[in-house]
Amino acid sequence: MEIPEFPSVDTLRKLWWLHDSFWHAALVKELGFEQANRINLEVAERLFRMMTNQLLRERVIERPRSIQDLLAIFKVVWKNAFFDALYINDPIHFNGNTGVWIGSKCYVYEAVKKARMLEGYDCGCQAVRNGVMRALRLQPLHEIKESLVRGDGRCVIEITFAPAP
Repeated sequence: MEIPEFPSVDTLRKLWWLHDSFWHAALVKELGFEQANRINLEVAERLFRMMTNQLLRERVIERPRSIQDLLAIFKVVWKNAFFDALYINDPIHFNGNTGVWIGSKCYVYEAVKKARMLEGYDCGCQAVRNGVMRALRLQPLHEIKESLVRGDGRCVIEITFAPAP
């Protein structure tokens, strides 16, 4: 007898992110925003470092040699971590060793806002990028220029390609 599964891996991804939201909310309730944010960022960085290393081991990706390669790797990571092609089709502009990604939709932001937990919340995206870049032996050089969490109406992230010393 065949055991049925969810019809889509996206269902599992959605449930994982829902779990992440509940986990963060429970930490905030128990420990306050400062401790919850610190733990959340640490865990996000470790998880995405591990995911990137696994993608390297399985030869899904290879170490980047340029900013274009790096941002293509981010798309692979996003496709494997998020659902509904989140972040994959958002515009990216390149200038030398720098890429600028612009996003206008974020499910985490929407969930945190809906839960009325935006005030005091530290966005985990920087920790996610840190994990990916460290796994790739790159300096985690990126800056959040605009942020939905800060009320800017969109996210604008500047990422610089620089191998770790």
